[in-house]
Amino acid sequence: MKAFNYKRGKAVIRTLKEPVIKKKKLGFDRALYFIIIIGLAVWLTSFVYHKTLWLEGNGQMLMEKVDVNFTNDVRLKEIYINEGDTVSKGSKLFNYFQNDFDSDASIVLKNFDRREKQNNNLLEIERQINSKQIRLKGLKERLSFLNIQEKKITKLILLDVYTKTKLDDLLTQKMLLESQIKMEQSELYFLQTDKKLIQPDIQLITTSNEDYQNTYISPIKGVVGQILKSSEEACYKTENVLTIHNVEKVFIKAYFNLKDLSKINKGAIVEVEFPDKTISKGIINKLYIATYKAPTEFQKKYEPTERNILTEIIPLHKEQIPDWAKFYKLNLKIKVGKF
Repeated sequence: MKAFNYKRGKAVIRTLKEPVIKKKKLGFDRALYFIIIIGLAVWLTSFVYHKTLWLEGNGQMLMEKVDVNFTNDVRLKEIYINEGDTVSKGSKLFNYFQNDFDSDASIVLKNFDRREKQNNNLLEIERQINSKQIRLKGLKERLSFLNIQEKKITKLILLDVYTKTKLDDLLTQKMLLESQIKMEQSELYFLQTDKKLIQPDIQLITTSNEDYQNTYISPIKGVVGQILKSSEEACYKTENVLTIHNVEKVFIKAYFNLKDLSKINKGAIVEVEFPDKTISKGIINKLYIATYKAPTEFQKKYEPTERNILTEIIPLHKEQIPDWAKFYKLNLKIKVGKF
């Protein structure tokens, strides 16, 4: 038998190459997942940063202004300025008539009212005079009756029909009656004097108003806002003619939550965020002792009205004033550092 040898030839181990696994590309869902994770991390970091280091409040940009109005009715004659003009303190703004600026029809009505009021006063005084005269006549007739009774009672006392007490009672009544007559006579005298003082021809209103022309002088330096009246137009009391804004004195009325009262201090530096997302620095100039209701736009809807801490914030530097003035009457975000 032929011998079998296992080592006759070299053994060859066959290997197979593993197929190359292609890396999967970043899919849309995976990219969206990473974006959401990053967004949540940024938001959480920002939230913790603001809640930990800052107090936030709402504010409104304002500036010193003067509303030009009158306590009486006036008529404007000529307006010298236009909207947007810059005026200095002491500048002439307009002419106006303080008194008797009414139209002919209203003057007739005023004269009629004056006459009617005078006639009513005269009639009332005459009524009182007549009433006093009638009452005085009655009192005098009663006094005459008491005088007659006094003579009769005196005779009856002498005849021992009446006692002296009867006469004393009569004399007391007579004394009170005489005192009352003197009072009525004094009142009648004063009423007749008042009647003489009422003149039958009162001074009537005329259309002549040359002596009543006035010039309104600007009380501050500023920019003329909206002009609400025109030349030759009447301006009734409490109505505004125009507004003057002092653009060099701007400030923010800022409202903070009551729970932050201990951390809001006068002189603190604040960050002001304007509607265009720019940031500026300010300083708390005033801290009001009372609490105030915030404007409607700062209140939460369908919730009870809250009271807030009110502060006044001014620019940190004078160079900021023109930039602040651009946001007049706009709402702002205010941030105060906790530490």
